[in-house]
Amino acid sequence: MQEGVIGLGIWCVDTTYKINKLPERGKLETIIDSYQCVGGGPSNVLTNLSSLGFKSNLIAMGSMGKDNNSVFIKKHCQRNKIISKYLSSSSLIPTSHVVCMSEKQKERTFLYYPGANELLDIKHFKLSSLKKDPKILYVGYLSLLGKLDYFDGKETRLCKVLKEARKKNLINIVDLVSNNDPQFQKIIFSALPYIDYLLLNEIEAQLLFQKSIVNAKYQLNKNLIIKLSKNIFQKGLQKALVIHSPLESLYVSKDNFYHSKSIKIPKKNIKNAVGAGDAFCAGFIFGIHEEWDIESTLKKSHAAGSAMMKINTSSGNLPNIKNL
Repeated sequence: MQEGVIGLGIWCVDTTYKINKLPERGKLETIIDSYQCVGGGPSNVLTNLSSLGFKSNLIAMGSMGKDNNSVFIKKHCQRNKIISKYLSSSSLIPTSHVVCMSEKQKERTFLYYPGANELLDIKHFKLSSLKKDPKILYVGYLSLLGKLDYFDGKETRLCKVLKEARKKNLINIVDLVSNNDPQFQKIIFSALPYIDYLLLNEIEAQLLFQKSIVNAKYQLNKNLIIKLSKNIFQKGLQKALVIHSPLESLYVSKDNFYHSKSIKIPKKNIKNAVGAGDAFCAGFIFGIHEEWDIESTLKKSHAAGSAMMKINTSSGNLPNIKNL
């Protein structure tokens, strides 16, 4: 029986600055608070799974430098019971880092230094080095995957990774990021035939569909999404498209769809807007790994995302999933 999760993709060290608002050009704004943590989809998802009480192996794969930030990442993995020996280190380029500006009750603003993530390639997927094949491959985030986003003919190099995982019967779960890369749609379309579940938020869905999918009240336009999703399945997506937003989520498969609303949190209880999407993703992966029904999986996914918003970090420190 296969069990466990590989987290492949970007690894970085995030420095978050809490501010009241972004300053105008040439103006100054006071920093209210700041903190540093390990970031990137794989770190956030694996850390959250550990915090939620996931019992199987959590395996980190990716590219780092040989510097203080790489040491910081390794120590973080050790604290959170994440196997880090398959992370590759290079002396050619520093570990990636991110500066995050977090305004009260607003979307975050990121400044991203790719660093060693630019080296990310097929060789960083070390499935053959594992004694036992895991159950799930999580990849985050498409369009920020260095050389894995490069095209070899009509397909990106990531497709070779996803094909290898599929041959070993892994479930491929792929996560997106809000990125204005001109090849954003092309990169995703290339990988669709080898993706089981594609996870994205409402902003990323708009970039994918090249059309707004929310109404004036920021609610998902369900009928439009279901209609637009037909093209995604025609291009090869295997199992489901999962769109999540602060208010709700929509799970769309070839034959059905499920809608789930998130728990409304009073503004006074929101400590942090960073990481809710990755917490939702961790809850979803937990449910898929344990083979829960979709309704239960979405409910727990929303609960994990909501819990993250009450915590002053971007990952970890979540309650056990049984208590959500």
